[in-house]
Formats: sequence, structure tokens, C-alpha cells
Amino acid sequence: MERAAIVGPGRVGTALALALRGLQDVLGATGGHPQTQQRFAEATHLPLVSDAAALCRSADWIYLTVPDGRIADVCASLARDGALRKGQVVCHTSGVLDAGVLAPAKELGAQVLSLHPMQAIARPQAGREAFAGAICTVQGDDPAAGRAEQLVRSMAMTPLRISSEQKPRLHAAAALASNALVGLLAVAAEAAAGPKANAAEREEALRLLLPLAEGTLKNVFAVGIPMALTGAVERGDLGTVILHLSVLVDQPAEVYRTFLPVLARLAAEKQSTGAGRPEEISQLLAEVRDRWPNA
Repeated sequence: MERAAIVGPGRVGTALALALRGLQDVLGATGGHPQTQQRFAEATHLPLVSDAAALCRSADWIYLTVPDGRIADVCASLARDGALRKGQVVCHTSGVLDAGVLAPAKELGAQVLSLHPMQAIARPQAGREAFAGAICTVQGDDPAAGRAEQLVRSMAMTPLRISSEQKPRLHAAAALASNALVGLLAVAAEAAAGPKANAAEREEALRLLLPLAEGTLKNVFAVGIPMALTGAVERGDLGTVILHLSVLVDQPAEVYRTFLPVLARLAAEKQSTGAGRPEEISQLLAEVRDRWPNA
């Protein structure tokens, strides 16, 4: 069994170490802050090694699960310390950086890859379950990429081979689908609770909204976009839209206005399938452009 080293025992490093069980012999992890080291040790029961070069020197696969801004420096440091060699595979897990940032490893004969699981890792202790069903982008050296694709499948993910040029755009899209979704739910909870609500009241409002959000995602899975769109804009109900904007203030009002043109476009697309209401949506589109030209 090939040996692996984790450099950066944070959330991704912890989940990855657990997901690799039975697939690779994870020797341990190195780096990180005391708090992340403790969480890693408690979740994985693997050793934490202070000598990063010694750990990596013994590994066949090295996973750099450190913040994006540190990847190049960590790789260069391992190269200077004699930890990298021909025959190794050196990977990072950044969504936006390509494998070129691992040039010091490649210069020493290692194969280099970028492996990015497109999944939000909030519970790293779940291990392979945290990655299950996700897409994992694979970019880098062809010989290693094929092996990585097999490994990704064994971790219950679907590999997607991409080019370095595709990475930033795909990562930005992933941020919208994941991070922005969390932000949108936070704004929705603020709208429901009111501008003067405290944290507990916003949390309660969020609990009321989560079944609706979950049902909407299920609809997207079932019928896709734009068919999953419902609500006032989809109906061409300008009166309800105006009423919404009359009661919303601050950031919820701003976000609502920002999304209006997007929703109107989707409503028009749904209309073209014969499922929408052509006249009402055309009127709403015109009103949106007139009332909120900069939305």
C-alpha cells in the first residue's frame, strides 16, 4: 500500500486522512496550529510529526492541505529540505490554484497535481462520508492524474479532469453555489426576524426557512432550472414584489433587488417552455428595468 503524508491538519486534511483509510497508509500529519492538531489527532488517531521533511521523505503521496497563500512556500521549503524526490506524487487541494504552483516538486522529478473536492467540509470527522457524491477536480501531470482519478472514485467522489484555465472560473461558480448560498440564507433569516433581531431570533427564523430551502433544492434536482422556479416573479405578480420591497430594509432589500433581474430572466425562460405566464412576466420585466435600472 502506498504511503501518504498530510501537510496541514485542518478540516480538509482531517477529512482526507480519514477518507484515505484502506486506500493508502497515512503516516501522519504535520504543521497546523495546536487547536487544529488536537482536532486532527482526536478524529484520526494518527501521529502528528514536527519534522515535516522527515514525514514527507517517507511518503509516496504528499497532500498539501494548507491555505492557498502558503502552498508555494510550503512546497519550496520541502524541496529545500530534501523531502521531495522522483516517484512521489505531490498534490494540493486548492480550488483556484493549478498544479504549476508545485514547480519545485516537479523540478525534483515528482509528479504534481491539484485535487479539489467540490464539497463544503463542515464536519471533517465524517471522513469519506464528507466527500461522498461530490465532484473532485483533477488537474496536473497526466501519469499521476489517472491514478488520482481511481483514488477519487474509491473515496466515493466523481473525478472531473480540467485544465488550469478552467480552475478559477469553476472555483468562482462553486463559491456562488456554496458560500453565497450560506450568505443568502443568513440574509433571508435577517429579513424574517427583522432588522433589530438578536442572534437567537435570527437562528429561530433560519430554522423556519430551512425546510423551504431544502424543498427548493430537491426541486432543482428533480426538474432543474428554470422549472424549479416558483413565487411572485415566476407568476409575474408585480404587486407582491413591490409589497416585499416596501417591508424589507438594509441588506435584505438590497439582495432582493439584486436578484430580481435574475429571477425575471429565469421566469422568462420558463415561460418559453409553455409553463409560465407570458404577459405578466413581460410586464414585470419592464417594471424591473424601469424601477431598478442598476439592480
